[in-house]
Amino acid sequence: MIKINYSLLLACFLLVGFSSCKKIEGPGGTSSIKGNLMGKIAQGSGTPKFEVTHVTITHANGVDGSILDNSDYFLLNTPNGGTYYYVWFENSNFPGQDPNLSGRTAIKVTYSNSESNVTIATNTEAAIQSAASADFTVSRVGDILTITNTAVGEVPDADEVNTPFLVDIATQGGGATGGASLSGDVAIADERIYIIYGEEDFYSESVRTDEDGNFQFTGLTRGDYRVYALSLDTTSATVGMTRSELSASITEKKQVVDAGQLNIIK
Repeated sequence: MIKINYSLLLACFLLVGFSSCKKIEGPGGTSSIKGNLMGKIAQGSGTPKFEVTHVTITHANGVDGSILDNSDYFLLNTPNGGTYYYVWFENSNFPGQDPNLSGRTAIKVTYSNSESNVTIATNTEAAIQSAASADFTVSRVGDILTITNTAVGEVPDADEVNTPFLVDIATQGGGATGGASLSGDVAIADERIYIIYGEEDFYSESVRTDEDGNFQFTGLTRGDYRVYALSLDTTSATVGMTRSELSASITEKKQVVDAGQLNIIK
């Protein structure tokens, strides 16, 4: 005769019940968070501008097409008359071929498919600092690199070329053009917005604003979230990154939560 341990069955039932009710922030739900991005545009800034580029190092080993292939590269530039670079990637298990771009200086990064996007970002940061510290300063948050030109002036925009990375120009380089002033509040289009799930340290997803500065993250479960935008305050003498952040909580299914308005200076 088979004996049934009812106490054990009850404990398992309670464990499954409690775990299924646990609030876990992230994708897979039916709710969404929306908001709006507004900003002030620096006009005729008396402070010369350093070009600032954000590079998000996506690499998911083929998932969603974000595979980094051998010999892929992206471009980095300096103001007119300076050195132009290409950052290329060689798989440590399958040696690749240097693209050997004429008129450009190579920065090589070695990687493997087993490495995370954060590890590849860390190695890319180190490679740029080692080979081109005279032309760029580099900082990293998670898998996002912030690359700032050390010389002011207009710069041909960086380009992801054939990498799966996301390359955004956070601040266009320029020289002094007169007294500093700011525009009134305007909707900021085509700007990247990031979302953090729960108590995680780094962002988990990003979207771009539409022509009216609106953004929305969909397919979310119940829980607590933070959304933010990054910008460089070009009116500040310290030329530092600023972060505008909002918190939002989802408590019901099929709920649309308005996080409010983010504000930046461009």
